[in-house]
Amino acid sequence: MTNKDMRYLYISGLGILIILIVLYLFDLIDVAQAIQIILTFALVSVTAVYVRRTGDIANGTKKQAEASMKMAEEMKEQRIMTSRPIIVQRARERAYDSDDFEIFNIGNGPAIELEIMVLDNNKMQKYFQRHTFFIQDPEKPIEFPPLSLETYNSFLDTICYLVSQYRSVDTKQIWYQTWLPFIPKISQSGDRIIITAQELEFREVNKKESF
Repeated sequence: MTNKDMRYLYISGLGILIILIVLYLFDLIDVAQAIQIILTFALVSVTAVYVRRTGDIANGTKKQAEASMKMAEEMKEQRIMTSRPIIVQRARERAYDSDDFEIFNIGNGPAIELEIMVLDNNKMQKYFQRHTFFIQDPEKPIEFPPLSLETYNSFLDTICYLVSQYRSVDTKQIWYQTWLPFIPKISQSGDRIIITAQELEFREVNKKESF
């Protein structure tokens, strides 16, 4: 019982006692009735304090449960982040113009169900690769082979996309995507494609997307 509850009972009890004395002095109640009123007041007061304290305990329990759930959610998010794969893509560095790509996993966990696609400027799929399991190893990228002139012929000099879509071992609903816009051009010799890569973009989607 808190000090506030004690003050409430003291003030209420004192008020009831004064009222009873006044009623008794004017012969409006007898001793038995006064005692009954006092007992009833005591029962009601104790019940009110009990209900109030029960409500306080329930509110405290609710807040503690909410704090525990929030902490559990934060721990889950932290675990997901620490085990999340991160796929990055880049044009292969060569002494001359690049004609193919390298794909790395720089995250802390494996990329599951990795799909690698080339999309044209209308985001229609032109090439597809699938890897069930791709671990983190900056020294061992996936080497994306140069595509033929016939593959790029219908969308030369337009913005195309190299897209990787994957998930982590801890997420089944969230899928991650890495988009690398690039512009394919024909080389001066006319016998191969050269690539001008642009800025990477990372996305999260709630379900696996089809292109």
